Amino acid sequence: MIVRVSRTLLWIVCTAFLSLLLAQITAAQKALRVDVELVNIFPTVQNPGGGFVTGLTAEDFRVYEDGVEQKISNFETQNVSSAVGVLLDTSLSEVDILPLMKTGLLDFVHHSTSFTELFVMTFGTRVRIFHDVGQPVERLEANLKTLGVQGTSVFYDALVEGLRRVGGEAPQRKALLVFTDGNDTGSKNGFREVLLEAQKAGALLYFIPIGARGILIDEKTVEDLAKETGGRVIYLTRSQPVPPAMESIRQELSRQYYLGYYTSRKPGFHSLRVEVPGRDVRIRAKSGFYSS
Repeated sequence: MIVRVSRTLLWIVCTAFLSLLLAQITAAQKALRVDVELVNIFPTVQNPGGGFVTGLTAEDFRVYEDGVEQKISNFETQNVSSAVGVLLDTSLSEVDILPLMKTGLLDFVHHSTSFTELFVMTFGTRVRIFHDVGQPVERLEANLKTLGVQGTSVFYDALVEGLRRVGGEAPQRKALLVFTDGNDTGSKNGFREVLLEAQKAGALLYFIPIGARGILIDEKTVEDLAKETGGRVIYLTRSQPVPPAMESIRQELSRQYYLGYYTSRKPGFHSLRVEVPGRDVRIRAKSGFYSS
């Protein structure tokens, strides 16, 4: 009887000890997740002539957060999964541009099999999902035939919704490609809200305005947003073909480097700077990130 009690007590003590140990490990893991976060950067590196610079290693890069150099822990040059959204401005100001947008979109979709997530949103008087992740391309082609323009432009609202959607996807690289003139006539959100969502999502913004520069296009807005996120603006006239512009973006996304580093979680905005010392290159990358 005494032996049985001793074994029972030993089992209880061991069980309690293991439970306490597991609780401590779980608490430590939760604390680590709360106090440390992974910052992802996708720099585009080009030579003075505009060609993509390949063959760089992690040792070639320097990353600074708020002016302090960080240790690069993750580095990839290929096989980086991507979530990409395409936004089409279907407000009345784009009535003559819509056919060009459709051509560019279809060309991009047909050549973007490497992207693991791809969706399309439209915005005029409201924002809506036009083509969701996983739906067949044939359905997109059929729906585009009936797509028309409508009313005002909720440009900022569309960017906010698009960034929230792409930011929630699992892939590491996130980008929004936006066909628009950059004019907003009815949004609840503004420039600051868009920039904040872009910093939270870590997404690159690419804009494809089609039309007369300096007259119908809000160049400052699209250029500022593209610069802050590491994307760019491709201006096209109505006589220029759209597919080559879309192909240049697709090529750029596939040639970007992936840098990741771990940092202590500090609420607020933190500036970023990426350098490749000793090389004559131009680097485009996001200017910072927002931590909550």
